[in-house]
Amino acid sequence: MRAFWSGEIAFGLVTIPAKLYTATKDLTPQFHQLHRECGTRVNLVRRCPKCNRDLRWDEIGKGYEVAKGEYALFSKEELAKLDGDDDKGTIEIVEFVDPLEVDLAYLEKSYWIGPGSKNVRGYQLLRSVLEETKKVALAKVKIRTRTRLALVRPRGRLFALDMMRYAEELLPADELAPAEGKAVTDREKQLALHLIDELSGPFDPAKHPDEYRSAVLAAVDEKVEAGEVSRDATAGEEAAPTAGATTGAQVIDLAELLSRSIKVAAKPGPAKAKSDDKEKAAAEEKPEKAKGKRRGATG
Repeated sequence: MRAFWSGEIAFGLVTIPAKLYTATKDLTPQFHQLHRECGTRVNLVRRCPKCNRDLRWDEIGKGYEVAKGEYALFSKEELAKLDGDDDKGTIEIVEFVDPLEVDLAYLEKSYWIGPGSKNVRGYQLLRSVLEETKKVALAKVKIRTRTRLALVRPRGRLFALDMMRYAEELLPADELAPAEGKAVTDREKQLALHLIDELSGPFDPAKHPDEYRSAVLAAVDEKVEAGEVSRDATAGEEAAPTAGATTGAQVIDLAELLSRSIKVAAKPGPAKAKSDDKEKAAAEEKPEKAKGKRRGATG
């Protein structure tokens, strides 16, 4: 796994070399916009309705809307200045808090924090004291351009860095609270407690797979096997991009990718079973890989 950020954890006067790694990925099935008549993928353009023409990237600026149709314009230099002088290479711990006091609504994306050097004493020390005190560290970290709040917490032999929302980003919901009604009876409470006890168990997210994703992949398999696949006539062509057309890495069509995967790793049985088997195999393989890499990272 390749780190996308290198820096240090600032723990008082102690600095701990650290690296950040992506800990999650979005597996939501993606659908592209196609021209229904010929099956060609549609280009997205940046067009000025006033000048009635497509724009190049160097013609586009940024503005903050201050009133309907009115914008305060900013140059790249002004935006860079607004980013602030916070060090991009530091996870600055500002406070230690009880994790039970942190509302889960504050949490966003999660990352792995791995050691940044072979000397891991500081890394192990911070993890040890957090585990012993049952605390998590509230930190400030600048990733890309914006400084955000984050939680640093032990997760196995590593740390997790959980990016957080600011307090003003949570919407108040006091008006949604229910009015006081008839008091709950003891019998109702006991029955509810009994039901909770019956449905309680250890947390295992693998018991609750993404049924939508499985259904989409199964449906794609069926369409591929039935030959219901359109061919983009422009795919693979290196034609000069039109003005305003989105450029960059070529996006592989989902159906085409799945079609090639089926040919390489085809298995007997219905399409849904094949999709589930591939997901199960991938889920079992990833912990072993991560375990081996963690051993190598910590020495």
